[in-house]
Amino acid sequence: MTRLKVAIITPGAYPIPGHKSSSVELVVQHTSNLFQKDVDVIIFGMKTKNQLFIERSGNITFYRYSFKTKTYIQQVVDQLQQDLPDIIQIENRPRMVKAIRRAFPNAKIILNLHSVKFISPPYMNEQKLISYLNLTNAIMVNSHFLKNYVVNHTNCNSEKIIVNHLGVNTEQFKSKWELDSRASLEILKKQLGVPNYKILLYVGRLIEIKGVHHILEAMSELIKADPTIRLIIAGSALEFSSKHTEYAARLIKQTKEIEDYVVFTSFIPHDKIHELFQISDILVVPSAENEAFGLVNVEGMSTGTPVIATKSGGMPEIIEHGKTGFLIDPSNVREELTKYILCLLSNPVKIQEMGIESVLRVRNNFTWQHTVERMLKLYQELQEG
Repeated sequence: MTRLKVAIITPGAYPIPGHKSSSVELVVQHTSNLFQKDVDVIIFGMKTKNQLFIERSGNITFYRYSFKTKTYIQQVVDQLQQDLPDIIQIENRPRMVKAIRRAFPNAKIILNLHSVKFISPPYMNEQKLISYLNLTNAIMVNSHFLKNYVVNHTNCNSEKIIVNHLGVNTEQFKSKWELDSRASLEILKKQLGVPNYKILLYVGRLIEIKGVHHILEAMSELIKADPTIRLIIAGSALEFSSKHTEYAARLIKQTKEIEDYVVFTSFIPHDKIHELFQISDILVVPSAENEAFGLVNVEGMSTGTPVIATKSGGMPEIIEHGKTGFLIDPSNVREELTKYILCLLSNPVKIQEMGIESVLRVRNNFTWQHTVERMLKLYQELQEG
């Protein structure tokens, strides 16, 4: 079998590899590291001060540019005309499809969608989206929810859309129930000021749609029922809008009367975040957003941490209600959040049972190896088609 050359165009807004990349870059990094054994990979992304413009690592070649929309895509096109890959994969930016198809009318182009954000107003109207999708050979999405969203809004041929669930690095996100030693985790708990407490964890951006305020609103009742509960919020308010900063300030104000029970962490790089999951009893994901997938869910489950999340977007494809966690009604978040948190924290055996089931579900369905195998299958089908 001839070895394929695959070019991956990231949005160009974050570095790759990089500790502060978005989930798009993390997915590209994890998958390309695995499938470089089978294909030659070219990755386009953002240039940072300490990175090279051109870098080779194994069978991966990185091209990095300073980002300005028009110049970024033109530089990508110029380099692609030299490398002439077999397949061009565009990450989460439908607008780029038009420029790539214009430059390469006979190319095999995949649009890999990660969320609804850039296929919805105000970023995209349906007429333009339809025109961009028609220029692709295949569309890859990370959930059946996202596939249905695309089909319902564009009437796109469903056979053109491939569902490829994302994964987790099980070597990093190890099950807490199988660790040889928990000594380092006990040190971390002491550093955070939460030794010997029952820990709730939130990991994500501090923006209103993520629903962090719901957890804080429930805390008074939770503390009243069980004073040993502590909440760790590992989030970032590093957004470009003052509106988001205001929300973070609102959250801090909400904790004024319960500040002894809430810990806000400083920025934690992705290669360290697993430790927070491993010291926690429950991961809480009360998002009002129709998230297509939500990597944080499988990362938590991989460590054996049950997840309580809103029943929206792709969450029901990940969490088995009553078995690996609980799915709550988005219109009744505070009440159901309180109910299920107290249900679990009063039953340590149930937490462990759900945690072990979560680990098994991830290993059987949501590893990066599973994701890569489906990608390689698509590449081969496109090349042979």
